[in-house]
Amino acid sequence: MNLKTRFQAVLILIIVLGALASSQALAQGRQAPPPEYKELVAAYEIKDAAARIREFERIKAAYPNSQFAVAIEGSIVEAKIELAETLESVLSLQSDFMAKARGPARLQNPIMAADQILGHPKLGAFDKAAVLTVILKYREEALKAAEDPAVYEGIPQDQRGFFKSQVTNAFELLGAKAYLNAGDAAKATGALDSYKKAGGPTGGNYQYVLAAVLERTGKVEGAYDAYLTAAVENYEDAADRAKALYVKIHGQADGFEAALEAKFKALPFRPEPFKAPADWKGKAVLAELFTGSECPPCVGADLAFDGLVEAVPAKYLAVLVYHLPIPRPDPMMNPATKNRQDVYGVNSTPTVVIDGTNKTLGGGNRGAAEGKFAQYRAAIEPLLSAPPAVSPKVRASLAGDTVKVSYDFDKTVPGAEYHLVLVQDEQEHKGSNGIVYHKMVVRDLLTVDPAATKAATFDLAASEKDADAYLTEFEKTYTRVPDFKWEVRRNAIPRQGLKVVFFVQERESRKVLNAVVADVK
Repeated sequence: MNLKTRFQAVLILIIVLGALASSQALAQGRQAPPPEYKELVAAYEIKDAAARIREFERIKAAYPNSQFAVAIEGSIVEAKIELAETLESVLSLQSDFMAKARGPARLQNPIMAADQILGHPKLGAFDKAAVLTVILKYREEALKAAEDPAVYEGIPQDQRGFFKSQVTNAFELLGAKAYLNAGDAAKATGALDSYKKAGGPTGGNYQYVLAAVLERTGKVEGAYDAYLTAAVENYEDAADRAKALYVKIHGQADGFEAALEAKFKALPFRPEPFKAPADWKGKAVLAELFTGSECPPCVGADLAFDGLVEAVPAKYLAVLVYHLPIPRPDPMMNPATKNRQDVYGVNSTPTVVIDGTNKTLGGGNRGAAEGKFAQYRAAIEPLLSAPPAVSPKVRASLAGDTVKVSYDFDKTVPGAEYHLVLVQDEQEHKGSNGIVYHKMVVRDLLTVDPAATKAATFDLAASEKDADAYLTEFEKTYTRVPDFKWEVRRNAIPRQGLKVVFFVQERESRKVLNAVVADVK
């Protein structure tokens, strides 16, 4: 966990403790960040620990009432620990900070402290047995605190179990690192097994530790694959380690980049084969995902939706993915994504809406994708057996810059809206969350009159122009980053790999009555 990640962890804790609404408004640029925010972000990027201390001390003095006071103080201690020469010095610096911990910090601080030791630049010079003893001691302190109700003060009741499990899982991984550092690969493996059995996400952090254990025990090919998986998340030096093992296995580096590219495209899990319900009567489910390419916890949801697209035929499932500027600007957003965001009142990502009424918040990293896939699929499959309230049909073809759509339905439902959505199969764009290939990207939306002629068109050039204007207006009004300018715009629509989704939705209840998908031919 690097400094920037630790800062994000503190911000997440602030959100959990009750600042959710204001944080979401800030994340979308509707509310200007505190004046010290930009200075803090810049301070975290300072590589020299001594210079970082001076800058955080200055910010602390300049903003004595900052909402980030705990993060600032912790960062000063963090930098001092980085400069410490001995394990004893590290423990001395941690002691005071640990003693001041109250509420959820009694769980968070032992994790931070253990991570500081195991990631310390002088770790190799520390007594390995002493390091293991300290890590296990911190683990016991955290587990003991986890049983004290006072620790969860300020955390909503329904989130306390999750918070506790995060602490437990984190220490299983940290324990594995400590055992490995002490030369005990067997106990490191046991800790990893416990972590996985407890449902810990198997993302880059897990894969990196797993790879180190496998490499230590001579399982080179398994270690290579685990490092390669961690490299997809750009985790530490996983790519370099994977490449070194690739050369060891193959005798040369040729082919490694292709292997890494293939890993980027592959799902991190194998979806169970889909079995259509025997009593299927023509009902297709609409699954909508609100995500962001700058949203780290969206990765799990994005990949879970990729799994849905791969596993469930479009005959039974229509998928729409909307990109939003949460928590940072996303160049794939457009007026259509804003339209649907407003329909459901979405103010956080990832948000998943199944058939218009089943709304689910929250995501996770790459290792959480399989669990999210199972969760979404469990919500989708029972809906397939329902008799359809309406039976829509749609066809689409491309002529130059125009997608011509013909549609039909067996009945007009009072109080329902009829929507046509233009979707792009795949868009390549690498945001900060590491996802490169984005599936089922919504490009435009038309609401049609069911009483009118059953034909419509998408003018692709006009759609591109509208999206470009939307991105330009966003540049002018976004406040979180001063003088924000897009590095790249993703408003261009390819003339191949397009689909049209036609769905019918009740205006008041938002219940989706049915949906159908057609390839643009």
